[in-house]
Amino acid sequence: MLRCRLQVGRAPFDLQRSGFGSSVALLSVAAVQLDCGAPQQSVPTCVQNSCSLQFPMAPMVYECPVMFPKADDHPKTCSSKQFVCKDQVTCISKGWRCDGEKDCPDGSDESPDICSHSKVNQCLVNEHGCLDPEVCIPMSKLCDGVPDCTDGWDEGPHCREQAPACTAQKCQFNCSVTHDGPRCYCLAGYEVAADGRTCKDFNECNVYGTCSQTCTNTEGSYTCSCVEGYLLQPDNRSCKAKNEPVDRLPMLLIANLHDIRCTTLSGSLSRLHAITTKQTMAMDFIYADETVCWIDVGETPAATHLKCASIPDLKSVTNIRTINITLSLHHVEQMAIDWLTKNFYFVDDVDDRVFVCNKDGQTCVTLLDQDLYNPKGIALDPAMGKVFFTDYGSTPRVERCDMDGQNRTKLVDTKIVFPHGITLDLVNRLVYWADAYLDYIEVVDYEGKNRHTIIQGLLIEHLYGLTVFENYLYATNSDEGNLNPKTSVIRVNRFNSSDFQVVTRVDRGAALHVYHQRRQPQVRSHACALDQFGKAGGCSDICLLSNSHKTRTCRCRSGFSLGSDGKSCKKPDHELFLVYGKGRPGIIRGMDMNAKVPDEYMIPIENLMNPRALDFHAASEFIYFADATSYIIGRQKIDGTERDTILKEGIHTVEGIAVDWMGGNLYWTDDGPKKTISVARLEKASQTRKTLIEGKMSHPRAIVVDPQHGWMYWTDWEEDPTESNRGKIKKAWMDGSHHQIFLTSKTVLWPNGLSLDIPQGILYWVDAYYDRIEMVYLNTTERKVVYEGQELNHAFGLCHYKQFLFWNEYRGGSIYKLDQLSKTVTLLRNERPPIFEIRVYDAHQQQGSNTCRVNNGGCSSLCLAIPDGRSCGCADDQILDADNVTCKANPSYVPPPKCQPGEFACKNNRCIQERWKCDGDNDCLDNSDEGPELCHQHTCPADRFKCQNNRCIPLRWLCDGDNDCGNDEDESNTTCSARTCPPNQYPCASGRCIPISWTCDLDDDCGDRSDEPDSCAYPTCFPLTQFTCANGRCININWRCDNDNDCGDNSDEAGCSHSCSSVQFKCNSGRCIPEYWTCDGDNDCGDYSDETHANCTNQATRPPGGCHVDEFQCRMDSLCIPMRWQL
Repeated sequence: MLRCRLQVGRAPFDLQRSGFGSSVALLSVAAVQLDCGAPQQSVPTCVQNSCSLQFPMAPMVYECPVMFPKADDHPKTCSSKQFVCKDQVTCISKGWRCDGEKDCPDGSDESPDICSHSKVNQCLVNEHGCLDPEVCIPMSKLCDGVPDCTDGWDEGPHCREQAPACTAQKCQFNCSVTHDGPRCYCLAGYEVAADGRTCKDFNECNVYGTCSQTCTNTEGSYTCSCVEGYLLQPDNRSCKAKNEPVDRLPMLLIANLHDIRCTTLSGSLSRLHAITTKQTMAMDFIYADETVCWIDVGETPAATHLKCASIPDLKSVTNIRTINITLSLHHVEQMAIDWLTKNFYFVDDVDDRVFVCNKDGQTCVTLLDQDLYNPKGIALDPAMGKVFFTDYGSTPRVERCDMDGQNRTKLVDTKIVFPHGITLDLVNRLVYWADAYLDYIEVVDYEGKNRHTIIQGLLIEHLYGLTVFENYLYATNSDEGNLNPKTSVIRVNRFNSSDFQVVTRVDRGAALHVYHQRRQPQVRSHACALDQFGKAGGCSDICLLSNSHKTRTCRCRSGFSLGSDGKSCKKPDHELFLVYGKGRPGIIRGMDMNAKVPDEYMIPIENLMNPRALDFHAASEFIYFADATSYIIGRQKIDGTERDTILKEGIHTVEGIAVDWMGGNLYWTDDGPKKTISVARLEKASQTRKTLIEGKMSHPRAIVVDPQHGWMYWTDWEEDPTESNRGKIKKAWMDGSHHQIFLTSKTVLWPNGLSLDIPQGILYWVDAYYDRIEMVYLNTTERKVVYEGQELNHAFGLCHYKQFLFWNEYRGGSIYKLDQLSKTVTLLRNERPPIFEIRVYDAHQQQGSNTCRVNNGGCSSLCLAIPDGRSCGCADDQILDADNVTCKANPSYVPPPKCQPGEFACKNNRCIQERWKCDGDNDCLDNSDEGPELCHQHTCPADRFKCQNNRCIPLRWLCDGDNDCGNDEDESNTTCSARTCPPNQYPCASGRCIPISWTCDLDDDCGDRSDEPDSCAYPTCFPLTQFTCANGRCININWRCDNDNDCGDNSDEAGCSHSCSSVQFKCNSGRCIPEYWTCDGDNDCGDYSDETHANCTNQATRPPGGCHVDEFQCRMDSLCIPMRWQL
């Protein structure tokens, strides 16, 4: 077994940043042991942050840690598609440059010298922008003699020079002079028409936040109103929800580490006692039923349950009950309840799917499982028939679909990194979401338009749950990351972000909801209402609302198909579907042989690691599978029942399995140390297993059997493409005898998948090295290429049905269908790789008869088909009796040595590398390699630290904030208290040493926040708009690197490389001023260089404090103006 040891960093969500969009959450474990399933002499390589072994049996690929630089690590090299911020550290997408939002910490992506021709005007009607694009002033204040812009942009010589042009403009209301010339403006409530002169009514209702609900535009004004159930407030803009009954106040339900608690909207505890839970993240309620539901997360999938409780009048908690869900909830992070149908919607961020279950949990169907890479949040609008969800994936986004999974639409996919919490304003049809990386809450409408930022910055760092009620958004805010489990519950006015407050604090807050009837409005009737037979929407199994509450879609439970009436579910006479296995996460799924058919053919086999091999037994409806990481062979019925491990002893790296449906046997290849092909009975497999072939193979992989003719075929791949190394397809009788090479050539190296068409006598295979599918006739060995198109890249599994071939791509995660007649290739599905074996579950392929079919061929144990007959066989520790049909114990049987030289024999019969013994890792899986009787005298080299569990770690890993020993011993006070730090490093209270530059930088580098004490100046500065001086002073972030000592200690100018834009003048001091400030008689540079340079014609004759001969000096302020300005 090959092991890749990965040193990893902080806890999940403690994100190291190197520019927006480039971050990773690292696992909070000290080391990860990976079974790459490759020859021991192979060495993993890290390419594009993945540990990959490039071999045909499908390389195991695991994420390698990506180390991100601290802010003082520069310069930064950005890709050609990125923009380098002025700080030379941050990289952002080029598409974010000059878009009106400051994405660089220093705002350099929006600086005037870069965006002089693309500045986005964000000013309201009848306003004008200053040089700073974020500052707007009324147009009536332009050229009024008072500098209203901080940069004085609204006043200057242009006011006099262009004043006459305003008269010629013939504005209907009034005119102001701008640097671009005269511009008309209008009275409040009106805007300039397309002709640039006349005024027309301005529709204030198009501006976000004008009214909290309904807005009606009128001539020159507007009126606000509220929908039924709300009351207009004295401000004539806000709406307040009615309480019915009056004393039923809105309350907050907050899920956290230990319970679900109920508080008022101001954070005061209610009379409802907290509901004890286990690690709950997902929670929702049904107001009409006075019910709250949540997921208790156990240590195993079997211990994870959906629970519900009644909360009558919010006075007591009664009737706590478990809803048995047919699919695993172990990786469900968020849920939402359709309060009209009572269906449960779940997002699974490990299995990458959105699925829905009916109210009793007995029927669950997958809603979405394609093009999902890390779905996180979910919200419902049943009246509109819409599901909204967030996805972290390779392209993070906010999406929408109908409640039956149809009409999927992307709403947001730009300027978004880690979208998490999501909530809906059901009245205005707005979608709010929180980005846990960019630290903002934003909003769009249901169509993805009219995007608006509600709040951004340190105040809302690490948002998780999100909900909206009346004018306020409520969120759980992990303001100190995961290092401190205390979480803030915050409230922010969605129309005025300065109205912000912390409501309460809880232990690791997760989902939260406002419990009020207006959050779940009812409808008079809906399409999934019960019919006269008590069926929801008349559906046999589950009714899903469609694109509104007036339409519905019926779906069927696993193994059933929807009838022609669109309501009834029927068991098909002939089960026919594709079944395939995949890793990360390990799961076996069924799917239709055509694209976009939603039927659920089987309950997925979940909670696996690497299900590399599988086959089926149609008569018993079992799927048999091998997990190459857990070292087991197991089975489960397609209806999700009778999950069982049938073999676990002596299993190494099983690469292929095949069911002998006539003899009731299971064959498998094992690419472990001994290179074997074995067989066992489907029932009582552990007592009947027999090794048929041992050795004589390089890497046995796929296997198929032909019990009708008594032959089995398997692939044997080679590692290197040399003349002597050629891959082979081999065959033997099904009792292991007559072992021979069936086919080999110089164009066969990595034969991977096999598929046998017994009636036609054709064997198909796919070669992962030469990327081609070939076929051979069994009777003539005539061979030809079937397909070698560009879709073939690293094919793993292969199967057939009639003229169709199906294969999957290990690295790409794609499943393809090939029509051999038309040569048409269809992409059926894209999964997150890796993807393994694939089979057509077709009972018609498992027909026919042989000698073993009846009465097991008379054999007492194994009946093994051979050409024109059968051979009885026995388990490895038995022999045939004289009658050649009965098995008896073999008295001379000596178990073969289980392990090779250099290996350690575990108590469970596994073999591991001798050097892995007593290293603190449970490599045997039964801990027998780490037992105290074995390891009590174990020592570590001088440059390593010995943990109590015998693990040896480098001394440099001590007191670094990472739990490398696994029991925190290397980070304990005892270990770290005596440690001293070098002069250029800061000693944390925990004993850890960090660079001094990491202190007071908003990151908890010590792990105990001792590098971020209260004396740090940063809490008073807002990082997105302010710069923190070394002396603790806060200044405008745009003042950084402007050659002015705004901090007072010059720290805002430290490390700056100064350059002025084409519309600026560079003073001798290095300061940049507007070009038009030169030669105007004012000492704008501070050193008179703007008044004494070569372009000033009268600089010699103008005395300090005086004016030129062609200028007039004002009495009030001594300002010099041209003589021509005098009346």
